[in-house]
Amino acid sequence: MSLIRLYNLNVSLEDEFDRALKREAAKRLGVEPASVRLIKRGVDARERTPRFNCTADVELPETADRERLLRDLGSNAAVPEPTPPLTATPGAEPLKGRVVVVGSGPAGGFAAYVLALNGYSPLLIERGKPALERLRQIGRWNAGVVELDPESNALFGEGGAGSFSDGKLYTSSRRDALTPRILETFVECGAPERILTDAAPHVGTDILSRVVVKMREKIEALGGEFRFDAKLTDVVVGDGRISAITVNDSETIDVASVVLAPGHSARDTYEMLLNRGVALEGKPFQLGVRIEHAQELIDKAQLGRYARDKRLAPASYDIACQAAGGLYSFCMCPGGITMAAVSEPGCLNTNGMSFSPRSSGYANSALVTTFEPADFGLKPLDGVEFQRRYERAAFKAGGGGYATPAQPVTHYLRGLHSPRKMRGTYARGREYASLAELLPEKLNKALRANLPEFDKRIRGFVSDSGILHAIEARASSPVRIPRNPETRESTNVAGLYPAGEGAGYAGGIMSAALDGIRSALAIVTKYNQG
Repeated sequence: MSLIRLYNLNVSLEDEFDRALKREAAKRLGVEPASVRLIKRGVDARERTPRFNCTADVELPETADRERLLRDLGSNAAVPEPTPPLTATPGAEPLKGRVVVVGSGPAGGFAAYVLALNGYSPLLIERGKPALERLRQIGRWNAGVVELDPESNALFGEGGAGSFSDGKLYTSSRRDALTPRILETFVECGAPERILTDAAPHVGTDILSRVVVKMREKIEALGGEFRFDAKLTDVVVGDGRISAITVNDSETIDVASVVLAPGHSARDTYEMLLNRGVALEGKPFQLGVRIEHAQELIDKAQLGRYARDKRLAPASYDIACQAAGGLYSFCMCPGGITMAAVSEPGCLNTNGMSFSPRSSGYANSALVTTFEPADFGLKPLDGVEFQRRYERAAFKAGGGGYATPAQPVTHYLRGLHSPRKMRGTYARGREYASLAELLPEKLNKALRANLPEFDKRIRGFVSDSGILHAIEARASSPVRIPRNPETRESTNVAGLYPAGEGAGYAGGIMSAALDGIRSALAIVTKYNQG
């Protein structure tokens, strides 16, 4: 069988999809394909009439010259690469002790899955609650029924912070050879099959919370073990190697290796590691605000007369502008809700999330700019203190009950202070505030310089109905745990494998999962089970 992968095949929304895709492939190749298999499909709304933009694998007839076609088609064609397995040949060094994974977000969860799949029986410890209990807990907290639990919340617990964002499964690493394995695993655990071919696959918190439970059950069936309400509180390091960890200040566990994937908000973990001599460094991170509009406004701007077309999902946007240090949209949630994502009493951080139907009637996105160590300090944890400073100010401005300080974007840009009611989805309530007084000046400059450009690209973006919320401080980690690029171990503690967003090496569910997989494979290919 001779296969060729074709990119940028365009299919009209008005056509019968399968027949039109095969016709477009034949037109591109100049020969009738034996078969066509859809790999990815997304909506291209840049023209007046939206259309499907597709990637497909085509089986060529025996008479076709694949090499000539590849030369002629250039970047619009390639030979499909085989998807590598999640298993590997064990290394030569005996593994003397247990492998522990810290954190059950996408990096830790997939690291544990790969280790279990290869027979290494990992122990995964998670400071928060199991997914479904966590889901109920967060719902009750948003309703004001229970107090904030610093150990289990929208940032900590099974599935990690990504479970309470938007469940987006797309990434700049989409062409990484292992990406299909992640999506296949999600489908095996209950995610809809469409994520295998959607160009911007989305699951939603409601489905993702069940998926991570099924994934946990797979890991346990392979010999892995999970422990919840189990917080890493200390590490034992001697002669440059980790030998044990302490859980909940009371239990010591001997270890051979540790995959450290604590998430980007594990500030107490960073402090403990620094006190124990583990190398840490500050890194650039993103900080901003979250803006919310009626979904109808975004749909009309992006899809025109197709705004109500049931064949299309609620419209999204992805905008980056470079004036005054730059401003870009991040974690855009069509049909989603704005929410508080907090783990420390007295600190307020906003975020966005959605459920699988994306039917809230509102769209939200972070608008962030990048802060460098020169902006906040050169010590490893200076970025954490920078985040805290603005989170505390936002908490106070919101009235101290996790209501968010908010302001129409037009008021913000014109320097107006004219309190009014603001419609939207934020469950803990909104308190009108003059946001310019709360935000870092670097962020103010970026917003003022770039929001008018955003409005040119999405008509109505700057309007009285667009509401800014402060502050979005947890878009990425301000800390990196340096590691050897070859072995993936900490640069000064052997056996410690920093992974995922919390270690400073990922930004989203997919990139974190990929990072966790590769760290697990590094352990597998170094050690055998003795």
